[in-house]
Amino acid sequence: MNRNKIYFGLLMLILVMVIIGAVYEMLDAGKEEEPYTVSVVVEDSNNDRWIAMRQGLEQAAQDYNIHLNYVFSGEFRDGKEEMELIHREVRNGTDGLIVQMFSDEARMEEISEISAQAVLMLVETDIEPQGIYAVTAPDNVGIGAALGKAVIQDMGISAEQKRIGILCGNQEQMSMKQRLTGLGQVLSEQGAEIFWVLQGSNESMAKALVAYNQDESADIIIALGNDETELAVDYLLAGGEDRKDSCLLYGVGCSEKAVYYLDKGWIQSLVVPNEFNMGYLSMEQVAQQLRHRLSGVASTEIDYLVIDRTNLYEDENQKILFPIVQ
Repeated sequence: MNRNKIYFGLLMLILVMVIIGAVYEMLDAGKEEEPYTVSVVVEDSNNDRWIAMRQGLEQAAQDYNIHLNYVFSGEFRDGKEEMELIHREVRNGTDGLIVQMFSDEARMEEISEISAQAVLMLVETDIEPQGIYAVTAPDNVGIGAALGKAVIQDMGISAEQKRIGILCGNQEQMSMKQRLTGLGQVLSEQGAEIFWVLQGSNESMAKALVAYNQDESADIIIALGNDETELAVDYLLAGGEDRKDSCLLYGVGCSEKAVYYLDKGWIQSLVVPNEFNMGYLSMEQVAQQLRHRLSGVASTEIDYLVIDRTNLYEDENQKILFPIVQ
């Protein structure tokens, strides 16, 4: 009899333990995994040009349960200012970093130290020496070449007689250097002559743009970035319809302002990198390495479109220009 009671007691104990274990597993399964934090550092972070990329970042962060820390920044005066922001994020314990480098001549020992403490992904532009760190970016040489081809296609052989001005922005960035290289190759092959090339900050280029065109204005302006394209639009607007008709603008851009003035005829052609994909894929790569530490972060080349008023409203182009986060 006592033996039966012992067996019964053991059986009940086992059942209780099984029930407790099952309940614990159910509760544990219901807990959400603590999200990793990924900080994003880009120049002038609230600029409209980042809207599509930020949407891609947010979508990927949602899909991969990442806490996105989109760092506020203004226009950087130099690379040191940006590096201070990056170091601050590392000190605050961020798990990953997605960075648009202000300068491609960043101190490699600093970058190496940062990448040892957080998963690092570069976006839009690489650093010297190229290929050391993963980057999600378009083919920047191809973008420059696409701008040159758009000009040549519109102008034909008459491009040889046109005065061409180039706004090439921050030449400390590899991406802008590469775009200028691609553009220069196409123009030189076609015998087109470059009238002037302006680089530097928006403020310095805006002043130089007015000064260079006082005596003899350019017939064509080619802008290699979104900010440079918007700057050129402002220059044309200041001169009214006469300047618009006498100076044709070709640019790179993805902001609502750039697209609006393409639609209105102030911009002839716009090269638009797929910045939603740039944001999504960069976050995806970082999230995957955070979960699988032995995997590497891979570089990814994103696509781009060449858009003018004839194809602006095609469905595929509209999806790239105005992505909708699901």
